[in-house]
Amino acid sequence: MNWKRLMPCLLLLAFLASCAIAPSRSPTVTPSAQKTTLPPTSMPSGEIAKVVEVIDGDTIKVEIDGRIYTVRYIGIDTPELHHPQKPVEYFAREAYEKNKELVEGKTVILEKDVSETDRYGRLLRYVYVDGLFVNAYLVEQGYARAVTFPPDVKYADLFRRLEKEAREAGRGLWALSPAPGQPLQIVVNPACSQFDAPGNDNHNKVEEYVCFTNEGESPVDMSRWILRNKKGHTFIFPNFVLSPGASVRVHTGCGTNTRTDLYWCKRGGAVWNNKGDTVSLLDSQGNPIATYSY
Repeated sequence: MNWKRLMPCLLLLAFLASCAIAPSRSPTVTPSAQKTTLPPTSMPSGEIAKVVEVIDGDTIKVEIDGRIYTVRYIGIDTPELHHPQKPVEYFAREAYEKNKELVEGKTVILEKDVSETDRYGRLLRYVYVDGLFVNAYLVEQGYARAVTFPPDVKYADLFRRLEKEAREAGRGLWALSPAPGQPLQIVVNPACSQFDAPGNDNHNKVEEYVCFTNEGESPVDMSRWILRNKKGHTFIFPNFVLSPGASVRVHTGCGTNTRTDLYWCKRGGAVWNNKGDTVSLLDSQGNPIATYSY
């Protein structure tokens, strides 16, 4: 037998056999990008925690190293769900359910800003789950408002931008317009107004206030609305939504704005004349909404 002639054939057979038994290499799969609301940075470092309870739209309880902590989301505020003296606010239940859907029972990353806790002892944190920036998502989808409490302002600009987009798109709690032809039912409520503050009005402006009530069935966006008296003293409402059945007082003096109290912080003397005046409320386009004379 001529082995020299057979050798090339044997080598070819060996090569083909090796190809047949070698494992095929799996193709490289590039995962498709998932759209999430994230700040313009990589995923932050922070505490790893397990969510054990969802309290409301912006508050959760977590377990860290065997201990339970209450966490308040930084930079956002959802409608009030639990308050001993107030009814459940518009869209509070929806915000709670969405927060629950996002984080309940899941492992999250907690990012700190400057402050460790608030005055109630709750941890102040930005919350991330499965690559989603929860604080930002809730604002983006209209479940929460953007609020700023220095020094915790790392993502304040992002939250304001997302709220603006949600407002313009009419998402969530910003889907505020009543049915076509249905008038807005914001009224001046003298029962909860105080035009004559105790003592000298000019020295006690925070106790001088006018009260408005939403008697309709829809929440009303009063942002940039105009309040003025007979002499033309003018207050421009901040970003603000008045829920159905709710009231808000506009104080002449200074303070921290809440869902029930806004502060003019007017320089100089008091606004409302104790001997009589006229309250005029106009929307952001200057259309009259309510008037009241006393």
